[in-house]
Amino acid sequence: MENDTVQASNELTETVEKLFESDKFSDIVIKLKDRIFHGHRLVLYARGDHWSPDSLSKLNNLNWEHIETDISLAILRWVYTHKIDLSYSDNFILNLMKHAGEFKLMNLIKQCESKLIDSSCFENCVSFYTIAGEINALMLKNHCANLISKNWNRFTSKDFKDTNATLLYQLMKTNAQYPLHSAVKFHRADLVEVYLNENKGEIAKIINQSDNNGNLPLGLALSEKQTAIATTLCKFRADVNAKDQYSWSLLQRAIQRGDTYSAEFLIKQNADVFCVTPTTLDTCLHLACTHSESVLSLDGAVTTGPFSTDNFKEDVPLNDNKMVQIIQLLLDKGLDPSKKNAEGFTPLHIAVMARNDEIMDILLKEESIDVNARTNDGYPPLWYALHQSEEQYKNFAKKLLTKGARPDVVCSGEKDSLLQMIIGEDMEDAALFLLENIPLETINVNHMNKYGETALHLACMLGHTRLVKKLLSLGAVNIETISPSGRQAKNASNYSGFKQTCLHYAIIHHQSEIIDVLVDNLLAGPSTSDSLDCNLKDSNGNTPLSLAILVGFKECIPKLLQGGADLSIKNSDGMSVLHQAIVNGHTETAIFLLNNGADINSMTRDGLTPLHLSIENRLPEVVESLCRKGVDMSVPNKSGHCPLWAALISGQEDIASILVRNGVDTDAWGEGPDGCYQTLLHKAIDENNQSIAKFLIQSGCDLNTPRRPSPEGHGGEEARDGCTPLHLCCQWNLVDVVQTLLEHGAAVNRTDAEEKTPLHIAIQNQHKDIIALLLCHPGLDLTLRDNSGLTPFAAALTYRNNKAAQAILEKLPTAAEQFNNKGQNFLHVALQNNQVENVLFLLAINVDVNSRVRDQTQTPPLHLAAAGGNEVLIRSLILSGARVNEVDAYKQTALHVAASKGQAGAVSALLQTDAKPDVADSDGNNPLHIACKEGHLAVAKVLLQESNIDAEMINLKGQNPLHVLAFYARENAAAICNFFIEVMPDFPLDKRDLEGNTALLLAYMKGHGNLCRSLVKAGACLGCMNSDGITLFNYQVATKQLLINLLDSLEKEPTWSEGDICLECGNKFTVTMRKHHCRHCGRVLCSKCSEQNVPIMKYKLNKPVRVCQVCFEVLKGEFHN
Repeated sequence: MENDTVQASNELTETVEKLFESDKFSDIVIKLKDRIFHGHRLVLYARGDHWSPDSLSKLNNLNWEHIETDISLAILRWVYTHKIDLSYSDNFILNLMKHAGEFKLMNLIKQCESKLIDSSCFENCVSFYTIAGEINALMLKNHCANLISKNWNRFTSKDFKDTNATLLYQLMKTNAQYPLHSAVKFHRADLVEVYLNENKGEIAKIINQSDNNGNLPLGLALSEKQTAIATTLCKFRADVNAKDQYSWSLLQRAIQRGDTYSAEFLIKQNADVFCVTPTTLDTCLHLACTHSESVLSLDGAVTTGPFSTDNFKEDVPLNDNKMVQIIQLLLDKGLDPSKKNAEGFTPLHIAVMARNDEIMDILLKEESIDVNARTNDGYPPLWYALHQSEEQYKNFAKKLLTKGARPDVVCSGEKDSLLQMIIGEDMEDAALFLLENIPLETINVNHMNKYGETALHLACMLGHTRLVKKLLSLGAVNIETISPSGRQAKNASNYSGFKQTCLHYAIIHHQSEIIDVLVDNLLAGPSTSDSLDCNLKDSNGNTPLSLAILVGFKECIPKLLQGGADLSIKNSDGMSVLHQAIVNGHTETAIFLLNNGADINSMTRDGLTPLHLSIENRLPEVVESLCRKGVDMSVPNKSGHCPLWAALISGQEDIASILVRNGVDTDAWGEGPDGCYQTLLHKAIDENNQSIAKFLIQSGCDLNTPRRPSPEGHGGEEARDGCTPLHLCCQWNLVDVVQTLLEHGAAVNRTDAEEKTPLHIAIQNQHKDIIALLLCHPGLDLTLRDNSGLTPFAAALTYRNNKAAQAILEKLPTAAEQFNNKGQNFLHVALQNNQVENVLFLLAINVDVNSRVRDQTQTPPLHLAAAGGNEVLIRSLILSGARVNEVDAYKQTALHVAASKGQAGAVSALLQTDAKPDVADSDGNNPLHIACKEGHLAVAKVLLQESNIDAEMINLKGQNPLHVLAFYARENAAAICNFFIEVMPDFPLDKRDLEGNTALLLAYMKGHGNLCRSLVKAGACLGCMNSDGITLFNYQVATKQLLINLLDSLEKEPTWSEGDICLECGNKFTVTMRKHHCRHCGRVLCSKCSEQNVPIMKYKLNKPVRVCQVCFEVLKGEFHN
């Protein structure tokens, strides 16, 4: 059953849809705008609440001609098919919804609402809201109301001009913080009146209330030119004098923005015209005068406040300036045209600055106006009038002058007159206009400001030639300033001072034409105290001429000289104009001054002449000019330097050449180290300045004279060392200078105080390049000796300069064979000083290796080498041909010498090169004797071990080496003795010399205990007696302790001594006096002297045996000295 109902419903719906635009069953006609639609009462009734059966039954047609056809068809299509195409524009959908509301088609309205909500935005929300309100489409209305609320402050009067008053009023009350302001803003006079009537109890508060931007309702109405609203507000007693948050009234704001409509309305509504702006204190008349076609731009005139050039209004054409009417209204209201604002400006100032001729004329008609009123900075209206264009200032200024404006008013804190201010602004034409358009008795052309400047000063500074002539013709005088002003033109030099005349000002600012005018005026008229003076000094002591030089304005100098400038006047620094020209590097000027009679020898306060200054400032042309005029070239500067040295030390050889060319003294003897006297060449060499030294040499200075004591006798070592410049160069290694000296004929063989030639000095200081240069000189004498007797070759060897020595030999092959005053040649000296390199060098050049020293020793070179102990030299000499067994005057070989000097290595080397060990010298000593004599153990060992030397050989005294060892008793004699016995166990210890002494007896007599003990231990006999009858027992000594010690040290029975007499009593043995021996010491004794008997246990003699009295006491321990 249910399915049948649904099916029937669907069939009915389809049937209705087919009836759209069909005349079948049509029972009513709908007149559309451009056609007829056949309708059906039943369908209309079923779809819309607008159509009832009663109303439709009485009608045969419906009139829809007021609806657009496409809207009508869209509504009818929806009625018949319940379908609607919403792809059309928002405007179409909006109209569709409006007419759907007319026919109360609520479902269609909702569909349209949904579509419009989706497309609603700021641009269309007001129109959507209006339609939705009319048809009560709440959903769309609320949505759009929300959009309007969010964007309320963005809407303007155009957005709500067609909005229903009721709807807008609701929106305004809902969204506006200040509804009355919004109503005024939207130009809705109806809403303004509605709102005021609705809030009568709070009108006084509401009507004069400012919004968040400080706007008053009346101000908004006037700014939008809404006369009706403004009138309504005034009717409701709006305050025409109300002020904004900045305390500006409506009238002030209206005039400020050039709103003549509002200003006129407010004035006619009796607004307060006497109010002034806060802080700046501007009247309405000030504000009105700011409006103009163009604005005067003044640097430094008005920079801040409402009357800076940014605040002038240029939006009102001058020939249609309604502001003029406002000004007239204000004046008619009694406003003071001379009232000053906070900065001292009157409305007349403002009108002049605004270039508003019409307004100015209105103001000048006022009898009470003050045309000489000055601003706080001292500027009258005439000041601003003269800043117009020429055509304008002639108009404006003439009007002011006609009204009584004064040109001599003092305008600034610097006490400048208006004329001076105009000149200072570089306005020559305006200044001339003033001078030509005012009576002479009303202006003082010699008025001085606080700095003492007159109009003439300023005109000269700025180069106003016509103005200067005019001022001079009007009686301007030559006044000096009283303090520095600091005011300068763009082309001014960086110079400050005071007591300056107009001529000073013209020079500082390089105004050549002005200077011509001033000087010509001076020359043209009679001279008075007020006339121009070309020699007046300023506070810095500079005359115009010196100032011209100081600031580099040379072009005016001839004119100044023509005007009587004095060249000899000096400034406060003690400098003449010539000095200044030179110091400032003005070559042409300096030469010009010299040619015009400047003093060439005038000195500065520091004692500097023009020549010194020219050199200091590198001006060769000026130096040339000075020299040609005969300047004194010998005067020293403040550092004590002569001009030539000053030029050279500063690297100016061009200037030095000019001085030389003009005859300067190239020696210039002066004070040197420690007060000595020296030439410039000495000085240059002493300071290691080769370029200066070469220049002096090439310029013909003295090449050979050494330094000397001063005339007063002062001078240290340098004054007496006799060193020529060549000596000094050789000392300091100045190669280039040496070469230059030699090229110019310096004395190469000149000697100093130590008789040293330059070559000696060069060799001594190892300066190889200089040595080479000197050796190339053809006049060099290589045989000259210094005080030490050294030739250059000897000096080369002395200072181990083999290269120099070789070079000398190449020039003088015999140089190496020269002997000194000690009879030594170079080989001897080198060997004696152990100079290995020199020796090897000499050997390399094949000197005579066997040449003897030429003295009484006749020492061969090998002996000297042996004495030095250098094995390398010894072997080198022998390899070079030295005879190894050559003897000297004492018949000693090199082996003797080496042994004497303790040179064990040398001894070994000699022995290895076939030296004969047994050669005896003039005393009969062989090398072993010598070694023992000197106590050289190492030498003795070498001789005994490395050679077959005869160790028992006796000398002329009959002594073998052991005797000599004992006789000289050196410290290590015992060690040598021990070594003897070690290598020669059978050595004859008791061998006697020519005096009968054994080695033990000699050692005992020398008191050498260790040697005695060594000999006794080795078995030497204690009982030997020499030729003088002396034995160990009777030799007179201070104490017998050594003898006792020797006896105590006996460990075995010694060798018995033999003899013909008793060694104790001296009696001769006979048949009846038999020989006996002391069994302890071995002496031969008589029976009486050996009568003591005692066992000797250390000898293992247990039975008593015969001993002498001494031994008895020693054995008993009872011996007494």
